[in-house]
Amino acid sequence: MSANLSAGSPDAAELQEEIERLRDRILALEAERDEYAQQNAELFVLQQVFSTINSTLEITDILSMVLRGVVEALKFKRVVLFDVDEDSTIVRRLECDENGAVNHAIDPQAYRGNSALVDVADGKLQLAYGSASDAESPLEDCRGSYCVAPLVARDVVRGMLYADDPPGEDITENQLRVLLDFASQAAIAVENARLYEETRRLLEETQRLANTDSLTGIPNRRALTEMLERELHTSERYDTPFAFVILDLDDLKKINDSGGHSLGDLALKRFAQVLKKNARKGDIIARYAGDEFVLIMAQSDRDHTARGIERIMSALRRNGLATSIGVSMFPNDGVDGQTLFFSADEALYQAKQAGKNQYRFYQRSKTEDP
Repeated sequence: MSANLSAGSPDAAELQEEIERLRDRILALEAERDEYAQQNAELFVLQQVFSTINSTLEITDILSMVLRGVVEALKFKRVVLFDVDEDSTIVRRLECDENGAVNHAIDPQAYRGNSALVDVADGKLQLAYGSASDAESPLEDCRGSYCVAPLVARDVVRGMLYADDPPGEDITENQLRVLLDFASQAAIAVENARLYEETRRLLEETQRLANTDSLTGIPNRRALTEMLERELHTSERYDTPFAFVILDLDDLKKINDSGGHSLGDLALKRFAQVLKKNARKGDIIARYAGDEFVLIMAQSDRDHTARGIERIMSALRRNGLATSIGVSMFPNDGVDGQTLFFSADEALYQAKQAGKNQYRFYQRSKTEDP
């Protein structure tokens, strides 16, 4: 025999309470599920951004990806990147809107100087958040709730991420945590990019110094070898002649003996300056050794070479300098650097034997093979 439960019976009331508890539990589980789903989505975006920023060393690209990542993951409608210079100067650099468009800030100084932004930049705060109504909001046009997270590398604040206008009325603890994760990874990526740029600059400077004559500032013998190889390749490929010219500063020993090595150094520097000023655009000049310089006149036949040398000798004379010059022509006098140098050096010897302060083209002797 079955028992009927009336609406007001104790068993019915207990059953109704149990149903309400189950409904509340289901709602709590659904809310927890939605929260986990949101966190998973945020972490997925975070992972994608970190993977991408580690594939580039361009600082602007890294920062743009971080800003877009914050907008996509946390749904803020505005994210701003501030730079912090070594003297703690704050500069508004990049901005990202809710559509993911990243632009350079119109006004680099558009922020409040007496706000929480300054405390974060100075390292006094590891995180700042609040609302547009408080007195410490960083921007005049702060929208709703805001938060600021520092980009810290080597214990130095390099920049800051500012975000406002969140999807809800308040910024959640999870949003703050994810924003700090973005800032932390961005700081590492930016520092790596900065170190790479500094290393690249130092390497380029080292390479430049290694290829530059310290006294005259023009390319040295090492650089000449590399440039000559390129010129040989180009001239051979396009079947064009060029002149290999050795210039010797006459009587450098007398200059040193009369005025000391400082006067001799001054003469060498002036010689290089005149040579550089009067060489054609595209020609190669270098200090080979001691008082010897080399000029490579690209795409130049014998007549053009003679006119160019006479112009340079006239300029040197106006500066109180004299030079003996030997010239060899590619390809008639040699098809490689060693042969061209040997031929020009022979011509230089002939110019000196003839009394200095003149030039000679290489002349093949009758005993040489044609």
